[in-house]
Amino acid sequence: MEDYKSFLEVLMLSNKNVRFSAICSLEGELLFQKRREDVKELFSLEETREQLNKTIELWKTRGEIKDKIGNPLYSVTSYEKIKRMTISIDSEHLLFISLDNKEEEVEMLKKIDMKNISALLDISPTTP
Repeated sequence: MEDYKSFLEVLMLSNKNVRFSAICSLEGELLFQKRREDVKELFSLEETREQLNKTIELWKTRGEIKDKIGNPLYSVTSYEKIKRMTISIDSEHLLFISLDNKEEEVEMLKKIDMKNISALLDISPTTP
């Protein structure tokens, strides 16, 4: 377990875009966490715990279809301000990483919309 703590420290040092990292059990126990001190917190520790528990539950639902498509390996969700990654460490633990979005990447992603996708796929977009 001490290796996990060291791993989080190395992870934070290796990428300046990493804001927060944590290792949790699938039962929702927050085992280790590391926050970058020089960035503004977006969530309190309690809010972070709530988000982690929701992510764990979602991860478990992915496991319900593993017989058909295999075990989940990782998941990435990109928001305007951050990216969140969930990575399976082993059958009982998950690694959570929150990263700053690089500005140029966000601008590129903002240019993707249904019209662009529709044009690429040669279909007409549906409007709600």
